[in-house]
Amino acid sequence: MGLPENILCETSSVTEGTMSFKGGDIENVTENRLRFLKKFGIESAAYIPILCNHGETITVIDTAHASLKTVEPKKGVLAEVVATQEKSIALFLLTADCQPMSFFDPVTQTIALAHISRVTLTKKLPQKTVLFLRNTFGVDPLNLLIQIGPCIKKESYAFPLPLSSIDPVLKTHIEEKNGYAHIDLLGTSIEQLTASGVRNEHISISPIDTGNSAEYFSYFRMKKGGVPDTARMATVLMMQ
Repeated sequence: MGLPENILCETSSVTEGTMSFKGGDIENVTENRLRFLKKFGIESAAYIPILCNHGETITVIDTAHASLKTVEPKKGVLAEVVATQEKSIALFLLTADCQPMSFFDPVTQTIALAHISRVTLTKKLPQKTVLFLRNTFGVDPLNLLIQIGPCIKKESYAFPLPLSSIDPVLKTHIEEKNGYAHIDLLGTSIEQLTASGVRNEHISISPIDTGNSAEYFSYFRMKKGGVPDTARMATVLMMQ
């Protein structure tokens, strides 16, 4: 189904440069961020960077967080998920294989942007995000529209067999093929979302597999290739 036109949800690509200050030149990364935001009419004073640590913190953002609207390194809100009902705030998340998961409820006019990684999936963060939106904003999961941006797919996310260990949450989402275990993180997310009451037809998924697309940064692919793995792309989410 996808998100409606009044919801801005875009992800940067390799051609727009790394959006991460980690391992990147501060001046160059700042320029990359501002250029990307300017494409959508967003100024530096209107967006809030999300600083993730693979935890399970979910934070509500409002105009009181104005001091966090910045392109300065290491400044932003420390959380795995941020939610808001403010139209003047753009949420800004960095990924490279992890799922940038955008939530929108057209009834309560609520958006949320989540960092869904292998680690946060084992903590059932998609499920916890839906529960948080319901308890905090009165969101009915049946109304939620969800978009999952460019991320690694099971075809690329493969490890030699036998696996030394695997979290029980992921165990049912493994396909063994040609001596490799392919882990379906996307399938795990969809299972958790639909178990929380989200309609399957309301989940929109980017066809891009970061694990095999040179147009998007991939931690997994870069690590296998022995090159620096600090480059990140950005997803911006905002109600217009």
